[in-house]
Amino acid sequence: RLQFDVKGNLMWPNLKRVWVSRASFEGFKEEVERRGLKRRWSSSKRKPRPPLNKNTYQSEYVVERIEDCDIMEGILHFYVKWENWPSANNTWEPKEHLEHSDKILEQFLDKTLTVNIIEELRIKLNVSKVGFQKVFNMYPSYNFENLPSKIHLQQELLSLHLRFPYDHHVVKLEKGRQSWLLFDLVMKRQEQLTELKAWEDRVNSESIEETVLKVENNVDMEVLPKDFVYINDNVPRKNVRILKNVISGCECTECGPKIKACCGRQDYNGFTYKKGRRINVNPGTAVFECNHLCKCDANCRNRVVQAGRKVPLCIFRTHNGRGWGVKTLRKVHCGEFICEYVGEVITHEEAEIRGREYDAQGRTYLFDLDYNTKDNPYTVDAAKFGNVSHFINHSCDPNCAVWAVWINTLDPNLPRLAIFSLREIEKDEELTFDYMCTPESPVNTPEKNRPKLETPEKNSGIKSGKSLCKCSADKCRRYLF
Repeated sequence: RLQFDVKGNLMWPNLKRVWVSRASFEGFKEEVERRGLKRRWSSSKRKPRPPLNKNTYQSEYVVERIEDCDIMEGILHFYVKWENWPSANNTWEPKEHLEHSDKILEQFLDKTLTVNIIEELRIKLNVSKVGFQKVFNMYPSYNFENLPSKIHLQQELLSLHLRFPYDHHVVKLEKGRQSWLLFDLVMKRQEQLTELKAWEDRVNSESIEETVLKVENNVDMEVLPKDFVYINDNVPRKNVRILKNVISGCECTECGPKIKACCGRQDYNGFTYKKGRRINVNPGTAVFECNHLCKCDANCRNRVVQAGRKVPLCIFRTHNGRGWGVKTLRKVHCGEFICEYVGEVITHEEAEIRGREYDAQGRTYLFDLDYNTKDNPYTVDAAKFGNVSHFINHSCDPNCAVWAVWINTLDPNLPRLAIFSLREIEKDEELTFDYMCTPESPVNTPEKNRPKLETPEKNSGIKSGKSLCKCSADKCRRYLF
């Protein structure tokens, strides 16, 4: 190692052996090579970098496998066996020459960089395993969307393993700690994404709807609840029977407001749906769709909910502590059908028991079917069994609402719950509805309506036993229930 005094004069090696008037590294190298002195940076422990044959790299060759790795002149090299070439033609290549062989390189790195080596590096680097938030706090330039690739971090760690820095190489050691922590996070992130993708693929394969459902989490390391069962239709429980029986249907071949006997005709001579299959009645108004005895076909404008979800949706992790949410992957028009709210259909008595448990946990997925009578005999519970609607969050100023829809049933107490948009919703905008919706309609019984809560300006402090609302809307009532 060269040593200089404060004036920049060379103090070591001995000036009598190699004389220079000013410190010049290039001049010193030339003098050493001229005198034939052995250089410390070419010690026997380091392998010289293979000479570059420019003619060789004018053509492309296919990598068959990687057999070894080593550090040459401070750069990580891989010993490559080329396809259709004998082993005598194996060459040492830097990582830049293998940029199109990621799969083979990843297989070699996975095999070489074992769990024991990773743990050995952790001990040498004096690193403790920490959570993702602490890693991002330590390295603010990183987040879930710009993490380094697994292959890149593996190469960094492999270089450390092959030639671990000395204690005085502070910068290299700190970079090694960063690489180890990021690699640990990337591996955990990979497991999370694999689990989310498996859930997404399973749901899309089992769904009766052709429209895609995506899942993403760029906020934390949470996965979807393992005890949640995705279903397509309501599931009746004890003492509940969902009968799909009707005795008559409309005779029209093309349903519309001009036909008096049509299922979708309203009292004011209007029609339930517009021509664009968008809802045309206010929340709380009963909706009767055409049934299987009607003469119209599947393209009838009065067969919207039964046709299934047409809007591509994404279950995503929210940034403001509201857990999972749902956003649309395309623009949604005002009055467009979003999805159906499904779950377990239980009796009123069972709902009271579950309700006390949910209230204690500060959450609820109970939806009373009180559209026909003040004594609602049935309730839909989407806590453990449900579809994408399970993840739609509450808002005091929502962009969606719920309508009661009767399809293929004579039971007035068992409507289906359909979610429609209240306004135009932009792509990637979150979908919300009011968990305490109280539409001014006789189909909602006064006894079951929740009291309207005060606005935040009229409140002081937090009321005990109340669940705080996190919708952040200007009209926020501050509490959910």
